[in-house]
This record gives sequence, structure tokens and C-alpha cells, in this order.
Amino acid sequence: MLAIPAALAAPLDPTTASSTSTSSSETAVTPDRAALPRTSRLAVAVRFVWVCAVFAWFGLRRVVGSVDGPTALRLAFERLGPIYTKLGQLVASGEALFPARYSEAFRTLLDRVPPFPFADVVATLEGDLGVPVTERFAEIDPKPLAAASIAQVHTARLDDGRAVVVKVQRPGIPALAAADVAILRLFARILSRVSKLARGANVVAVVEDFATTLADELDFRREARHMRDFNDVMRLMGNDRVAAPTVIDRLTRARVLTMERFSGWRIDDVVAVRKSPYDPEQRLLEGIRAWFQTLIVRGSFHGDVHAGNFMLLEDGRVGFLDFGIVGSFRDTDRQGVLQYVLGFQQRDMARVADAMIAMEALPPGAKIDRDGLVDELTRTFASVIEGDDALHLKDLAGSMLRAARRHGLRMPRDLVLVTKQLVYLDRYSRAYGGDKMNVLTDQRLSAMIMEDAMRAASLA
Repeated sequence: MLAIPAALAAPLDPTTASSTSTSSSETAVTPDRAALPRTSRLAVAVRFVWVCAVFAWFGLRRVVGSVDGPTALRLAFERLGPIYTKLGQLVASGEALFPARYSEAFRTLLDRVPPFPFADVVATLEGDLGVPVTERFAEIDPKPLAAASIAQVHTARLDDGRAVVVKVQRPGIPALAAADVAILRLFARILSRVSKLARGANVVAVVEDFATTLADELDFRREARHMRDFNDVMRLMGNDRVAAPTVIDRLTRARVLTMERFSGWRIDDVVAVRKSPYDPEQRLLEGIRAWFQTLIVRGSFHGDVHAGNFMLLEDGRVGFLDFGIVGSFRDTDRQGVLQYVLGFQQRDMARVADAMIAMEALPPGAKIDRDGLVDELTRTFASVIEGDDALHLKDLAGSMLRAARRHGLRMPRDLVLVTKQLVYLDRYSRAYGGDKMNVLTDQRLSAMIMEDAMRAASLA
């Protein structure tokens, strides 16, 4: 850890400070809805020319045979910057939703995001907090702890000695996102007109979902609110064994998030977790139970529980990190998603089908072949329900989508997101408990969910 360099600690020239600067006494106020900023036609046109040029160049490389199709597309996404990198990360993590060779090619985007200069970090901190960095942090490490497509994280220490991490947004991201999303919308509309496959995949809706998620992620005040909500649910349910980092409100703004620093082991570091003084299987069950508790109590859930966001902490608690992606259901759908999950756990595909149908807004007069859907779900997931490895659970989300489409249903975005998280959670369960701890059939977990649902109902 280094002290802040003097040259970077000087106050910003007010003429270059961010237009979103706020006073240091201000608290982080979260808007009801997040939205990307408006962008000019000129900005979109300039960006469009560049995007087309990049795709043309790497398309040419594919034609002459220097790279294959998936690699050419991945290289184009890398060259186009953070927003396309983030889109590529969705491809990489969506093995069930995209062709396997594309998911494999895009996997390098998960950890190939270069950091941005520390001078930009300081500029953003001082622009948003409204004071020199030295007045708010005793020290901050210029070397990032992690760099991602939207932001990067630095370790720091407050004047009172507390260890924290500071998440700082990449410069210029909102304007770039607005232009890129406008272009993606155009591409999606064109594809929908010329491609039956694109219409079936509803690429327009995919882009709109991506835009909504991106807008939410770009306002760190929303992430802070999600973390506070998570901890509120844990307190309400009397669960002191699971937590999200405590947010430092006075040092949090739209582009800056300061929070408690967690120390421990990633959940996928099986060797280290097993060497800890804690029962890994029991701690994992408690963590999975907590994920369901927020779904039951608030209708919301952590939407990105990959191993980097799920930890066993040194004090024995389970920690959840990175609440940039949080799914939520309306009150009218909350019971449906619970029935969806319990249907899997109780080997009841009729219950799963009924939940899918109940959460789909059907046009007037539409008819669904419920029995046909139940039969297909039963056939498709028989090997999963019975613990046979013939069908890998990573295929769950894609199989659900395909089954729904064949029967005239479109699964809600957040139901697909729930399904993807079940895949993550099951992966960890099998790592520690083998097949007996399948997250879709573990009766201990099913009993916990029912217990929490009854308690939540009594507290309402």
C-alpha cells in the first residue's frame, strides 16, 4: 500500500471537474430508474463508422483464413472497447445460450480487461466527492486490485483505520454506452427483419435487456442500495452468518462506490476453503440459503454469483460481492418463481410448467399446450432430476428457453437469470458435496426455503 502521490492529490481545476460533482456532505441518492444519457446523432454516426470499420477489418481476416469466425468476432469486440467487451463476457458466460465455439473463444474477455490510469481514478474521485482525495482517504493503492469492463477497484484505508475498497467507473463510459447501445439497437432491428433465427431469439429484446442492465450498472448508487437491502434481509431473517460489504455512504456517488473490504477465500478455491477452520458444506448451504432469502423476502436476488463474488470470509461468515447485477420480480410473480424453484427440487415438472405459464404475459386468446410442455420438461430434465450426469446442468438455462419457445412462451428475463444462478450454485454444491448436494434436489435446502417462506409470511 502506498501513500497518494502528491502530484495526484492536488485539487482539480474546477473547469475540468465532472458536471456531476457533489459536496462531501451529500449522501448518495438513488434515482427510481436508471437510464443511459442522451447522445447526439453525430456521436452515434461517428461511432457507427468506427464499429463498421472494425467489423470489416476482422471480417476480412476471417475471409483470408488468418483467424476463424469466433476468434475474429472476439478480436473485434476487444478492439471496440468496454461496452463490447462486456457484451462479449455475456457470450462467454452463456454457454447454454450461444454456440459453444463462440463461448469458448470469448472466454479470454473475462480476464483480459486493461486497467485505466490512476490519474483518471483520482480525477473521478475528486470530481464526484468534491474534495481532494487526501481529505477522504489516508491512503489508496495506485495499483488496482481488479479491473473490469465498467470499473476498476482499488484498496484503500480511511482516516479511522478501516480497510476499504473503492470502485471507480471508467472515464467516458456512459456516453460510449449510449452510442454503442443505439448502434446495437439498429443492428438488432435489421437482423430481426432479415433473419428468422434472429426473430426467434428476439434479439431486439436481448439488446433492450442489455441496455437496462448496463444503465443500472453505471449508477453505483443502485449497487449500494442493493447491498444495503441484502444486509437488511439478513437482519430481518436473523441471519448473522452471511453479509454483503457495508457501504460507506459519505464516499459513494454515481461513479464511486466505497465499501468494507472482505478478506477470505473464493468459493471455488476448494483446497483453501477445506483447509479453513470451518465446515465448508455447511457454510455453502448457509450462503445458498441467504441467496434464496432475498428472493423470498424482497423478490430480488444477486444476479451474478460467479466464484469471484461468493466467498468464505476469514471470520467464518459467507460474503457476497458485486451487486451490479440484481434481478427482481414483481409482487405478483414472486410466488411464481418460488414455485418454479421448488418444482425442480420436488421433481415436479408440472409445477415448473405452471410457474412458467403464470409468469408469462400471454396475449388475449392465446393457448398453451400445458401437457405438452410438462412432457417435454420431464423428458429434458429427467437425467438432472435423477442425478445422472448425462445432461450437464450448465445446459439448464438454454434448454428452458428452447422448451418455452417451442410452446409459445417467452421466459421473463429475470427468470432466465435465476436459472443461470442455479447453475452457478449447483457447481459449488457438487464441488463440496458431490451429487448428493445437487442444488435442485437437496432436501435440506428445500426444507430451509419452505421454513424461510413461512417466516417471511409471518413478518409481512
